[in-house]
Amino acid sequence: MENKTGYIPYLDGCRALAISIVVLSHAGLGHIIPGKFGVTFFFFLSGYLITRLLLAEIKDHGSIQFIPFYLRRLFRLYPALLVMIGCSAITAYIMNCALPAKDYFAALFYYTNYYIGWYRTPVEDCARLLDILWSLSVEEHFYLAFPLLMQFFLRGKQAASGESKATANNIAASKNFAWLLAALCVISIGIRYFTYQSFYPVVEESAGRIYFSTHTRLDSIIWGCLAAVLLFRVESATYIKLVQNKWAIAIALLALLLSVAIRNELFRQTLLYSFQGLGLFIIVPAIGMASNPMVKNILSSKALIFIGKISYSLYLFHWIAIKLGNHYFEEWSWNWQLFFWPLTLALSLGSYYFVEKPFVQLRKKFGSTSN
Repeated sequence: MENKTGYIPYLDGCRALAISIVVLSHAGLGHIIPGKFGVTFFFFLSGYLITRLLLAEIKDHGSIQFIPFYLRRLFRLYPALLVMIGCSAITAYIMNCALPAKDYFAALFYYTNYYIGWYRTPVEDCARLLDILWSLSVEEHFYLAFPLLMQFFLRGKQAASGESKATANNIAASKNFAWLLAALCVISIGIRYFTYQSFYPVVEESAGRIYFSTHTRLDSIIWGCLAAVLLFRVESATYIKLVQNKWAIAIALLALLLSVAIRNELFRQTLLYSFQGLGLFIIVPAIGMASNPMVKNILSSKALIFIGKISYSLYLFHWIAIKLGNHYFEEWSWNWQLFFWPLTLALSLGSYYFVEKPFVQLRKKFGSTSN
């Protein structure tokens, strides 16, 4: 709360935690580390951070500047994405593996999630080089639609009768928007249940469609949006007290634990993501407001902040290292690990320093505050 628009270090630490969960799970520890939760964590942080920045923009300008926003997103995401797609094409050639043009189009235009979840037939492992981009598709669909929704509800209200009435209108609009976001989180459970029942008893089909699709996973992002609206727009005293309450934190932690412990298929396809979203809805702000800052200080360490900053490149390029490692070595063997980790670091650091960093100044011309 004390820093509404500036940089919050521990959130980069949260990114580091999320990417570590994903990569370690993919590197052979998936039986003890829930990689899918790492992706949900990423989704939550995306919603939280983007909403916070857009709220600041509305406060400063009265509305969202759409062209600068979309250009910032383009220059943030597309350079490394293009390099990753190019590296994937080279990797497919090295492995003598056919990567259809449809995969490239899906990657370039952000519909990989629906392509692999609904339309593509099963393929060999090497032909899944671009599958990791499914989560970027979900986030990009969110980036396209959510600012428009925010603009409709939260743009500066003009009041002929004076500033006090305008303030009252803004507060009312913010609360209505918060209720809408909460309703979308509840509606998502029904959408997942309907999808699950539509393809039952072919669990693999329903699971893929539910896990990859934007309309079934969007609440993982919206939980983060709701948290940001309640903290930085509504400034809800009730929510602030909730995230500082020890019992609420304990229940949130229990919800996260149950989300990975319960193996019932109906739960996993319907309520699992809601449990995780609700848990993060309490835990992430609680870290920043805790009277004992130990966890926040750990997450704000230089090492974790750096991992958080390179998390996008890590996410993209560790997947190439996995597929290339699978081609040459037994999956998750010692030889595989000795190949995977150095290649992942080399590709990720190369992307961060030589692809992502050069575009920072260009993004700043369109209003970015990142370094």
